[in-house]
Amino acid sequence: MKVYWLLLLDCGKVAKQVPLGKDRCIIGRAEDTDLTLGGHDVSRHHAAVFFQNGRYFIEDLNSTNGTILNGVSIEHDVLAQGDQISIGEHTILFDDGTSTLFNIEETEVARRGRETAIIKDKFNQLGKKIDSRSLRNEFEEIEKFVRKSRKRLATLVHADKLTGLYNRQYFDRIAPQEIKKAKAARRQLSVLFIDLDHFKDINDQHGHRVGDEVLRAIAWLIQKACRKTDLVARYGGEEIVVVLPNTNGRDAGKIAEEIRGIIESQSKGRLNIPVTVSIGFATFPGDGKDLSSILDHADKALYQAKASGRNCVARYRE
Repeated sequence: MKVYWLLLLDCGKVAKQVPLGKDRCIIGRAEDTDLTLGGHDVSRHHAAVFFQNGRYFIEDLNSTNGTILNGVSIEHDVLAQGDQISIGEHTILFDDGTSTLFNIEETEVARRGRETAIIKDKFNQLGKKIDSRSLRNEFEEIEKFVRKSRKRLATLVHADKLTGLYNRQYFDRIAPQEIKKAKAARRQLSVLFIDLDHFKDINDQHGHRVGDEVLRAIAWLIQKACRKTDLVARYGGEEIVVVLPNTNGRDAGKIAEEIRGIIESQSKGRLNIPVTVSIGFATFPGDGKDLSSILDHADKALYQAKASGRNCVARYRE
């Protein structure tokens, strides 16, 4: 039997690892759990990971604040390599030992993360010494701020610095999991490739600073037009990729057209520059049986949209 692990992450690094077997692994705040987590937003017995019919599953144990799997609240779901479990402010990775974690030890993010970790430890020590009710209330407010700060630092690992969307590294790790889930559930999944039209001309005419503002604004509009369950990432340059789980080709075309229309109608008012996008999309499994082919076909559809005069949507056709 292959060994899987639960990896508790802290600012992109592994803080604790728990090997999984055939016994139930209980996650929660109580001391009798297999993976013990701190925090008021963690229930005593919050969630369980268990092995059944050759696969691992996660189940929420009627927790107060819920269990999040890859950004979606779940009650019971199958786990795939690289899945991210969020419980309270904690992030847990389901791993088979093959993932390469992003090492931010030498970055500014990591330095600040270590500083807030030290502050948190000092808070814990000071909290035990405070007797005054008013001081304790003030102390708890500061502690909440530090917890939020640590959570924001952790999300920076996955964020593109310019646009705030997920970065390419995060996309390359999460997108294959979405395909696996679609296969397991026998559901369709669509991928959009979105490219800004004549972006080089914008940089040449208005400067790269304005170009950055344009890209940032367009990314924001795309993010707002998508669902919480969609994966939106900067793929490279001015190209943005969107993974639409449980979405057929017809609905993907409607979503793509909505995004295109929003950008065309709102960009000039927001940026004083008319901006349009071309969008190509492909749908699993009809347009490809794996992630590589779906991405390739969505990219080819994007070129079809460009060849058709830009500011339009094209579906992959052989």
